Amino acid sequence: MPFKWRDNSVRILALLMAVLLWVYVTNEQNPVTDLTYNVPLELRDELPGYVIDGIPRAVNVQVKGTRSVIGTLQRDDFVAYVNLPKDTGVGELELPVQLSSPPGVEVLRITPQVVRLQVDKIVSKNVPVVVSLKGDVAGGRQPGEPVVKPQVVEVRGPSRVLEKITRVGVTVDISGAGDTLEREVTVDIETGGVTVNPRRVAVTVPVTGLPVKNLPVRVILTGEPAAGYTVSGVSADPSPVQVVGRDEALRELTSVSTMPVDIAGITGDVEREAVLVLPEGATSVNPDRVVVTVQVKQAEAEQPPSNGGEGTGEPGTSG
Repeated sequence: MPFKWRDNSVRILALLMAVLLWVYVTNEQNPVTDLTYNVPLELRDELPGYVIDGIPRAVNVQVKGTRSVIGTLQRDDFVAYVNLPKDTGVGELELPVQLSSPPGVEVLRITPQVVRLQVDKIVSKNVPVVVSLKGDVAGGRQPGEPVVKPQVVEVRGPSRVLEKITRVGVTVDISGAGDTLEREVTVDIETGGVTVNPRRVAVTVPVTGLPVKNLPVRVILTGEPAAGYTVSGVSADPSPVQVVGRDEALRELTSVSTMPVDIAGITGDVEREAVLVLPEGATSVNPDRVVVTVQVKQAEAEQPPSNGGEGTGEPGTSG
């Protein structure tokens, strides 16, 4: 039976109008829209004995769907992840971000689409422990060479990080200590991803009295006696004196100097109190001042030299 277009045209037109009306109503009442979600990024298939750096905490996911579907979604409905290959080696690695999304939505964009990771192997090695002292011990005392147990600890972490670690340190506060200190202290390690075993070590710091050295007094004179007079003798009382200080400082000292003693214009013997100069590196001098005696005499008339002549000396120090 032939199809009668004239008889069915009204029906076809009505159907088209119904479809158009449905599309219109659907788009007006439930339009297509898009939203962006910040989705946490997971790393799957991690390999034991390796550390992975550079993976972002989250990615942005832009999706499209009808309002009725999009309106019910939350970011927990999406799962973003990267798969780590089983044959991963050490170095830089680029992996695509993959996404598991609920039905009824179209994924428009993932940012970033690819992540660049740094893969490194976890290794360990032994390094020495170095002790740093903080503060000063009590007066008249000195710290000795610290003793640490154990002297070597194990550090563990990414190989490229451990290459730069040649030692670890501990700090001991010796402020005001008057006797030997024994402390258990934590190893200082600020490098991320690195562990230390053991984490705490025992440190002994000997604290002893400072050594004493007897040194002669060197009198420093300034000025000249009156015309026709010359210095015939210089002495200090007491001499020698006791100098207290660390070994390395005392080792270099051979005498203790006075502050300058002025003898300008004197015509007779004089006694002057002179303060001693504390030598560099010393902590104290006992006593801290001495009595200086300067003897003068009238200068003798110059005699012509005989048999080549003999030189004369002028005393200016006592020791």
